[in-house]
Amino acid sequence: MDVYEVIESILDANGGEIRGRTAIQKLVYLAHHTIPELEIPQYRPYYYGPFSSELGLALEKLVSYSFVSETKIPGTLNEGYNYGLTSDGQKVIDGVKNEKKEEYNKIKMLVETCKNFCGLRIAPLSYASKIFYMLDAQSDDSEKLTVDDAVKNAKKLKWKVSPNNVEDGTKLLEKLGLVTLS
Repeated sequence: MDVYEVIESILDANGGEIRGRTAIQKLVYLAHHTIPELEIPQYRPYYYGPFSSELGLALEKLVSYSFVSETKIPGTLNEGYNYGLTSDGQKVIDGVKNEKKEEYNKIKMLVETCKNFCGLRIAPLSYASKIFYMLDAQSDDSEKLTVDDAVKNAKKLKWKVSPNNVEDGTKLLEKLGLVTLS
C-alpha cells in the first residue's frame, strides 16, 4: 500500500473522516510500525511527535485531487481541520479494500484500537508516537527505556512529556502490540 492508500484507508476505517492533520500523521506513523510492508515516507521529530512533511504533501494532493475533503473546524484557535473521503475517494478505497484486504483490515484494527483507547484524540496518539519513536531510535536493545529515560529523551527532542504521558502512550502501544509491559 502506498501512502495515499494508507491515508484513505485510515479515513475509511473511521467512517470516512478524521479530525485533524496531526491525528492522521500519528495514525499513519503507528500503522507503519504495525504493518511494516506499508510504503510510508520518512518521519523526523517535530513538536507533536514524529512528523513527515512528505505525508503532509500526500494529504494535500488527495485534497487537491478531490479524493479527500478538508473542512476548517469552526472556533479553533490553531486552525484545525476535518478530513473526509469524497465520493471519488470512496471509489478508490473500495478498490483498495478488495485488492489489499489484509493491509486494509490491519489498518481498520489499528484505527478501532486507537479509537477505543482514546477516541482518536491527538494528545494520546502523540504520546504513543513519541514513545515509540524514542524506542525505535534506541540503539541498545538490551536496555529498556524507563519512564524517567523517556522524559529525559523527550526533553532532548524538545517534546513536553510527563511520566503520566509516558504511561498513557505506552498503554496504547501495548494495545497495538508494539510493546510489552512487564
